[in-house]
Amino acid sequence: MCRVFICILAMLWCIPSTGFAEAEINSGVVRGTVVAAHRMVALEYVTVAIYHSADHTLLGGTVTKADGKFKLEGLPPGVYYLDISFIGYSTKRINDVVIERKNLQIDIGLITLGENSESLEEVEVVAERAAIEFQLDKKVVNVSKHYTSISGSAVNVLENVPSIVVDIEGNVSLRGSTSFSVLVNGVPSILEPSEALQQIPASTIENIEIITNPSAKYNPDGTSGIINIITKKNSSSGLSGVYNLKAGTNNAAGDFLFNLKRKKMTYFISGDYYLGEYSGEKNGYRNTFSGDSVFSIEHDGDIRNKFDRYNIKGGLEFRIDTLKTMNIDVGYGGRNKWDYADLDYSEYNNYHLTPTPYISDEDVYRGNEGISVNAFYTHQFDTKGHEMRATFTYRQRESDEYSKNVLRDIDGTITEGKKSTEEGPMGRLETKLDYTRPTGKHGKIEAGYQSTFNNSDDETGQSDILAGSGLWVDNPLYDNHVEFRQNIHALYFIYGNQTSKFGYQIGLRGEYTNRTVEALRTGSNTLVGDIKATIDRYDYFPSAHLSYKLPANQELMASYSRRIERAQSYHFEPFYTWVDAYNIRHGNSSLLPEYIDSYELNYLKKMENSYFSLETYYSMTHNKVEWVRSIYEDNIIQRFPENVGKDYYLGVDASYSFDVVKWWRMDLSGSLYNYRVKGQWEDYSFDEDRLTWNYRVNQTVKLNSLTQLQGNWRYYSKRITSQGIYQPVYTFDIAVRKEFMKRKLTGIVELRDVFSSNNRENTNDGIGFKDHYFQKIHTPVLTFVLTYRFNNYKPDKRKGTVDDSLGGDESME
Repeated sequence: MCRVFICILAMLWCIPSTGFAEAEINSGVVRGTVVAAHRMVALEYVTVAIYHSADHTLLGGTVTKADGKFKLEGLPPGVYYLDISFIGYSTKRINDVVIERKNLQIDIGLITLGENSESLEEVEVVAERAAIEFQLDKKVVNVSKHYTSISGSAVNVLENVPSIVVDIEGNVSLRGSTSFSVLVNGVPSILEPSEALQQIPASTIENIEIITNPSAKYNPDGTSGIINIITKKNSSSGLSGVYNLKAGTNNAAGDFLFNLKRKKMTYFISGDYYLGEYSGEKNGYRNTFSGDSVFSIEHDGDIRNKFDRYNIKGGLEFRIDTLKTMNIDVGYGGRNKWDYADLDYSEYNNYHLTPTPYISDEDVYRGNEGISVNAFYTHQFDTKGHEMRATFTYRQRESDEYSKNVLRDIDGTITEGKKSTEEGPMGRLETKLDYTRPTGKHGKIEAGYQSTFNNSDDETGQSDILAGSGLWVDNPLYDNHVEFRQNIHALYFIYGNQTSKFGYQIGLRGEYTNRTVEALRTGSNTLVGDIKATIDRYDYFPSAHLSYKLPANQELMASYSRRIERAQSYHFEPFYTWVDAYNIRHGNSSLLPEYIDSYELNYLKKMENSYFSLETYYSMTHNKVEWVRSIYEDNIIQRFPENVGKDYYLGVDASYSFDVVKWWRMDLSGSLYNYRVKGQWEDYSFDEDRLTWNYRVNQTVKLNSLTQLQGNWRYYSKRITSQGIYQPVYTFDIAVRKEFMKRKLTGIVELRDVFSSNNRENTNDGIGFKDHYFQKIHTPVLTFVLTYRFNNYKPDKRKGTVDDSLGGDESME
C-alpha cells in the first residue's frame, strides 16, 4: 500500500514536467552569448528580438543574463532573423536563423557588439517610472521619484504613501497600526519597525514594497502587514559606484556604494554616516484624581535631540555557473541618540492652591552597535522560474540606554533624581529553504521551511540621587536580569495559476513556537516574584489572492491573510521600571499574542500616462493589546500591557496619478477609515469609534529636461487611540532637482515643513487621570544633496544581497 501511495505522488509530481517536455519536443530554441567587442566581456540586459523573415513580424524577445547568455523558447519551425541592441552599442542583425523539425536547437554562439560613440553623444534615453506602482500583492514605491524626501530616511519617503501616517517624531503607522514587520531585501530586520525605517538613508534605497496582505511565504508577524526595503545594487561591468553628500541647517550626512564586476565575481562595499540635531518646545498638563482630591502638574520648556548613525558593509557574489550563484556579505553598524529637555514645572493640589515651582532636567540616551552576516545560495534549473534558494542570516548587537531625570527647586537645589539603565546583547539567527517550480503553462508551486532563533539578555538597574548632594547611589530594588528565548519553525506551501483574465494564489503556513521568559535576578520591586513563563504553541496562517482582468486595462484584486503580533521581551518583565519622575512601567507575563484576520478588495485602472486605484480593506484583531495607563501614585502614571478585547478597521485608500500637461505631473492620494475598539479591563471600558481621514497632493513640474520642481502637501485628520486623541496635522515640503555633467551629477535643494506646521498635540483620558501635550519642532529645515555616479552606474533590478542597516534601536521578539 505504501508503494502504491508513493507511485501516485510521483506521477502527480511528474505531470507538469511532462507538459514542458512535450513543449520542448515540438518547438525550437535559439541560444547565444552577447559580449562587448573591445573587451570581450559579457553584456547584461541586451535586448534580443526575433522576427519572421518573410513578413518581419515580431515573434518574441528576451534580455541577456549577467553572463551574456540568452535563450528564446517555444519557436515553431521557420526562417527568422535576430536584432540584438543595447544602448551605446551598434545594433547587430543575425539573418537566416532556420529552425527545422530535425534541428530544433539552434546555438548562435558568440555575438560581439561594437560601441557606437556617436549614439552615446547624441541619443539620450530617460525612462519615466511611476512614483507608486501596483502589483497583485503589493504597492511598490519608487524612491527616486520623491525628491522632497531624498535627504532623509525611509520614513520621509513613506510620508507620501497612501495608508501610511508618520508623526512628528518619525513613528510610522500602516493603516492606523504601528504593528508591522520591516524587511530589508526580503530579510526581517531585528530593529523596531519605526526605528529600522529611520536608520536607512533614502538615497541608498531603490524602492519600497508595501505588502498589506502577505502570502504564506512571509513571516506572519505584524498586524498591518510588511514594509520591504529594496536597496540599490549595480549591474555595470568594471568598477562603478555612487556618492551622496548632504548638508543642511541641522544635519550632515554622506554615503557611498562601490561595485567591481568581473566575469564570475562581483564585489561591493558600501557605507553611510548621518549626524542630525533638532530643537523645539513642548508644554502640557496632567490631572490625577483620588477620591475628592485633584493633583495637577504643568510643564513648559525646550527640547533638543541629537542623533548619529554609521554603517559599513562589504560582500561578493560568485556565479558558480549559469545556474548557480552564491552571495555573502558582512556588515557592522551602530547608532547613538540623545534626547534632552529643560522644563519648568508647577505642581498643584486642592489643598495647596499656590503652585510649587521646580525645574526638571531630562536626559535620555539609546545606543547600540552590532554585526550582520548574510549568505545565499541560489540554484536555477533548466526550466524558467524553477529554482531553489537557501538563506542564512545572523544579527547580533549590544545595546546601552539610560533615562535620567533630575528635579531642582527654583534656586537650583537638587531635590530628587532617578536614572534607569538597561543593557545587554540580542541575537537572531534565521535559516530558510525556498523552492519554486512552474506547473503547466502559467502555474507555480512554492514551498519552503524556515527556522528563527531569537535571544536576548537584559540587565536593568536604577540609581537615585541624594538630595542636595548630587551623588548617585544604586537602588537594589530595581536590579533585574531577564533572559528571553524564542524559537520558531515554519513550513509553507503556495499554489498559484493564471488564465487570460483570472489569476489566483492560495497558501498555508504552519508554525511551531517555543518561548521562554525567565527572571534570573530581580529586586524586591518584583510584581509576582521570580518567573519563568514558557509556551509551546502551534499556529496556522492561510492566505489567498485573486485577480481578474476587466476590459480597458482594468483589474480587480481580492486577498485574505491571517497574521500574528507576538509580544516582545519587555512586555513580560515582572518588575517596575521608572521612565522618568512621573511615569513608570511594568510587564505582564500572561500576555497573549494578537491574531489578525485581514481582507482586501482592490480596483486598478491603468491609462496611457496615468492610473487610478481604489483599495478597500477590513481587518479584525483578536486579543487586542493596549498599554493601559492608570494611577501609580499622586501625579505618577503607570503603563502596562493588557489583552483588552478586539479592534476593527474598515477603510479605503484611493490614488490618482496623471499628467495635467506634458510637463506637470499630479499624484493625488487619500485614506478614509473607521477605527473601532471594543475592550474592557477591570471596570474600565476601552470602547471607541471614530472616522479618520488623510490626503496627500504631490506635484512634479519639469522646468526643462534636466530640472524638476516638486511640492508635497499632507493632511491628517484627528486620530484616536484607546485612551486618547491626536489633533489634525498638515505640512508642506518643496524641492528642486537639477542634473549636471550628462546626468552623472545630481543636485537637490529641499525645504521641509515650509509653514512650520508639523506639530503634535494629543489628549489622553484614562483611569483616574487626564492629560494634554503639545510639541513643536523648529522648522523649516533646509538641506542640500549632491549625488555623483561614475562609470555609468545603473541600479540592478535583480534581487541582491541583504543590506540591513544596523544603526538603530532594536527589540527582539
